[in-house]
Formats: sequence, C-alpha cells, structure tokens
Amino acid sequence: MKCSICDERVKRSETYFGDEGTFYEGKPLCESCYYEDEPCATVIYSNDEQPYIISETRNETEGDFRVKWHSTDPWRGYYEAMSEKYSLVNTAELLAWHESEKMLKDFDERIRELFDEHEIDYARVFARSSNVFYQNYDIYVKRDQALLAGLLVTKAKNDVDYDNPKWYRNIVFDETALNKLIELFPEREIKTDYDAIRLLKELGDDALIELQKRMSTKEAEKRGPSGA
Repeated sequence: MKCSICDERVKRSETYFGDEGTFYEGKPLCESCYYEDEPCATVIYSNDEQPYIISETRNETEGDFRVKWHSTDPWRGYYEAMSEKYSLVNTAELLAWHESEKMLKDFDERIRELFDEHEIDYARVFARSSNVFYQNYDIYVKRDQALLAGLLVTKAKNDVDYDNPKWYRNIVFDETALNKLIELFPEREIKTDYDAIRLLKELGDDALIELQKRMSTKEAEKRGPSGA
C-alpha cells in the first residue's frame, strides 16, 4: 500500500487512514504523514485545557468540527471551521500586535465567565490562515443553547466595548489613508477598515477615477473661487 501524501510504501498492518471529516478521509497514510501534518484548526472545549487538533489527516474532535480551505489567490487563503452539532455565535479576527488584541483577550475571558455561570457548553475554535499574523477565533455552543448564548455574547461585547470602531482600524488602511477616505466620502459614514473595503468593492474598476475626481474637487474647494 502507498501513502497518499509521500508515496512511501507502507505495510498494511502499519497503515493509518485519514480521519473522518479531513481532506485525506479514508485514504492510506504512513505514520509520519498521519501525525506530522500541520494543524488547520485547534478546538478547545469549555474549560478543558486540552487542545484538539484538526489537520488534513487527523480530526481529534471525533467529527464535532471540520474545516474547509478558502483560497483567496493561488498562494493565500484561510481555513473555516464548520459544525453540525454546534452553532456559531461569534467570530473574530486575531491580528498579532494589533491594538484589538487586548480587547479580544478581555472579551474571551468575559464570555467564558458568563458561559460558565449559565452552564453553556461551548467550544472555541482557532483556525489558521496563510498569513502567520492572522487567525480566526470562533465561538460555538450546543445548538439548543444558541439563543441564551447569543444574549450573553451581546452582554460580553458591551462589557468590553467590543463594537468601538477604533478596534477595526489599521488593519488594511493606515490612519492617514482611512481619514482621507472619510473626508472624500462623507455620505458613506466610514468608521472602520471594513467600511472602506466595502466602498472600494462597490466602486470596482471605477474606484481610482472616483477618488481622483473627488480629490480634485476638494483641492478646488480649498483654493476658492479665485483659484488662489
């Protein structure tokens, strides 16, 4: 038998098979490829400190969760976690060295306190991307507890000022660029990088032309009627 990853010959008695819910599900693997594949996501259940790994060969959650790769271009992309047993109640982006890190740490601590207090069965899923400075942080709960959990998420967000626009700046645009877009498109009420990205997507190929037109108008306004 041949390993599906490295093509090494493997004795039938020493063959591993990809776990259910993985890319190599049911396919023959050698021991090294089965155990050494890089994790796609890490799942932590409630207060269990044991991390459960999902890779392209292993799924230590016994089918509770699985992951799907989304390609944004030939070299980049990210993994998305999915579950049929749990409901997603919040998702966030963890950005290394970004000012939102501390707020998300406070949110994580607060929501866990609330979930424990109300006996919510939950799981935190950290899914990686091709960007080493970014990963998804998702919170799932058992489906029959989703309504209460959603209310608790809202409370935790209020407690840590989660929705303050300052946490969602300097991700794609620096402060100068974002402020310029705010100035040029006042009708769009841009507050975060996500607002700016949505605007540029809507403008599409006309984005550059529209930016140049509005910048020219602003310059003319500054010069005044005399052109001085």
